[in-house]
Amino acid sequence: MSHFRTTRDGIRVQLAPEERLFLGDVLPLLAGVGASGSDPAADRLNVPVYLDDPESNEEWWRLMGPDLDAARRADRAVLARVVAGDESMTITVEEADAVLRVLNEARLALGARFGIDVESDHDDLSEDSRQVMDYLGWIQEELTVELLRSL
Repeated sequence: MSHFRTTRDGIRVQLAPEERLFLGDVLPLLAGVGASGSDPAADRLNVPVYLDDPESNEEWWRLMGPDLDAARRADRAVLARVVAGDESMTITVEEADAVLRVLNEARLALGARFGIDVESDHDDLSEDSRQVMDYLGWIQEELTVELLRSL
């Protein structure tokens, strides 16, 4: 059974208490991402926009970085509401998109901290780390499939 189902009112989310607790741990993880250059998660989440032009890249991040940070905070607030909610709740398609973005952000951040650079690095992870990545990927895939159904 999928954790997500499209209804007339939006996307129905059904998460067991332990799943809500686990996904809730994503929020402090992302809030604790350090500065680029000192945290691999920050490096993965804040990639250069202009690879061959450091000055333009710095300018882009100066101008657009605060907007991106605000959008990420808004997305995380949606996930916070989902994990704080009941075992079964309905969210809008836009909110489901926000949850999907946070799941992706978490996988990127964790993957960077775990040292995943290429697909085969996944096989070298500890069992616990692999299970974390696989669970997040599974939930992300289920939500993606349901969002495609809702189109």
